Amino acid sequence: MAENAHPPIGVPGVGVAGGRVPGVGVAVVGAGVMGAAHAAVVAADPRARLVGVASVPDTAAREVARRHGAEVATDDYRTLLRRTDVDLVIVATPDHLHTPIAVEAALAGKAILVEKPLATSLADADKVIAAVERSGVTAMTSFNHRWIPSYAQAKAAIEAGRIGRPRMAYARKNDRIHVPTQMLSWAADTTPAWFLSSHDIDLVCWFFGEDRAVEVYATAVRGVLDGQGVRTPDAIQAQVRFASGAVATFESCWIYPDTYPTMTDSFVEVVGEHGVVHLDRKDDQLEVATPSEFEYPRISIMPVLHGVPAGALAYAVGHMIGCVADGGPPLVSLAESRRVTAILAAVHESVSGGGPVAVAS
Repeated sequence: MAENAHPPIGVPGVGVAGGRVPGVGVAVVGAGVMGAAHAAVVAADPRARLVGVASVPDTAAREVARRHGAEVATDDYRTLLRRTDVDLVIVATPDHLHTPIAVEAALAGKAILVEKPLATSLADADKVIAAVERSGVTAMTSFNHRWIPSYAQAKAAIEAGRIGRPRMAYARKNDRIHVPTQMLSWAADTTPAWFLSSHDIDLVCWFFGEDRAVEVYATAVRGVLDGQGVRTPDAIQAQVRFASGAVATFESCWIYPDTYPTMTDSFVEVVGEHGVVHLDRKDDQLEVATPSEFEYPRISIMPVLHGVPAGALAYAVGHMIGCVADGGPPLVSLAESRRVTAILAAVHESVSGGGPVAVAS
């Protein structure tokens, strides 16, 4: 048995040679920070098998596959799509590269889990949705913040009517400058809004329920990252008006100094007719002081508990594995994912044009 391979537990599938292979077979496309995290979660889930990993070049894929006992490491994701023992494909590539891989995976009959955002244009989102509908496969965008306990509790409180109908929201997600200059080699191919606000827009729309975003006005700040050769905005602020008259403001920034004690400053507030929900994740309930630094480690999304991946990402991936195994519907629908892309497309159109923009229905 390969290193870290799992015993035969789970839902049976069909192997590449036609034999029965246990568990939901999973392929991960992308072996960066998120791809490696997804692979670790899959390898730790007894209902699943990590069949293979793809990256360009394949150096990172080989390391991730070796670490988790996957059979295949490749620089061609189509090699994984052709395998009959792959049931689920996780697309964990840079934001702007999701669409062709997701479309081909769906048309190959594979369930797909796509890292957020679903796509970086409405046309691309519609291509993915059309492929999923044509093939009848299960698909979900990994808006993993829905599995952070505080956000899930906030949703339950709002649905129960505890704060009344939501009338206003403010959400910020601001990163240290390390993220666009050191962590992401492809930062110039996206923006802080696509990369960060996608999570917050999904959350606020989830909290607002059936209320529909109708108009966006957004502005961007540039200069710091441009000066460092990363051609993307430093920060974007967007105000979104909803059909009911409610408004939400979304802030994303990529130029916090690297001395800031947490990699991401994250805050969401929803004001209702007679109450408020206030969610501050800056410290995640942990502070660590050493002779060299003071920090708030992030533990909500991808902690490792007693050697096992845990947190919101593990919950989201496990949810998707369960949907593939049992045939249930994903918590995040593609219609909701399309809504996030539509709002973000309007945000960037407003930034470019300098005025309000209607959100595509």
